[in-house]
Amino acid sequence: MKKNVFFIVLWAFVLVTSCSFPHFYYSQNVQNVPLFTEKTEFSGDIAGSVGAVNNSIEIQSGLSLTNHVALTANYMTGGTKHIRGNISDASKVGYFEGAAGYYTSFRDYGVFEVYGGYGRGSQHHTFAYYEYSGQLIWTWIPDGTADLSFSKLFIQPDIGLKTKWVEGAFSCRLSKLNFTNIDVNNTVHRLDELNTLKQNTDPWLLEPAFTLRGGSRSFKVQLQIIGSRNLSNSDLLFENLRFSFGLHFNLPVRQSEN
Repeated sequence: MKKNVFFIVLWAFVLVTSCSFPHFYYSQNVQNVPLFTEKTEFSGDIAGSVGAVNNSIEIQSGLSLTNHVALTANYMTGGTKHIRGNISDASKVGYFEGAAGYYTSFRDYGVFEVYGGYGRGSQHHTFAYYEYSGQLIWTWIPDGTADLSFSKLFIQPDIGLKTKWVEGAFSCRLSKLNFTNIDVNNTVHRLDELNTLKQNTDPWLLEPAFTLRGGSRSFKVQLQIIGSRNLSNSDLLFENLRFSFGLHFNLPVRQSEN
């Protein structure tokens, strides 16, 4: 009996360790929610974001040009890596976007904004997997690469409350992705999921986010939770939930005196 239990446990372990690490082919970025209330404000964020697979560093900026018009820009870079000897299973992601929009304040503390923008991103994936070689030995085997490029159109309304010490907002982004390049090289185990992506290159995404900030008038700690639901094909390997934590600042831009 004990021998049978041992082999059942061993077989379960083999099944678990024979697979490869997961790869996701889209990770939503932190949403830029500046909550502007007047012209010539400069807003910025420096944050780290984590998801089920990819971890990233994100930098954001925004500027209110007039009493109701603003511009924003965001940059995201990151990925993940697993190394065994000289073989790696890794992903590297990069993304940049810019947007323009309208904002207005109401009821002393309320702020409404809506931004429309465009972004471009790229990914590089290096694949590997475990294979059981017998005698309790598992071999780490390379499994090709994939390079992806995509663009994104989006509209993002948000509504929030802004006080001197605390800010909170709900935003919901509707995004249209377009994978312009999916270049697959010598992979076997990832071929089905990448072919599925090739057949669904322009999905719609609905991405709600909650933002909470606390601190001083100019500098606050920020926490954001960002979801992402694929409205076109839920079988695509995209990240569904990410968390970010960082520093937000909002500063007036000094105007030169005549």
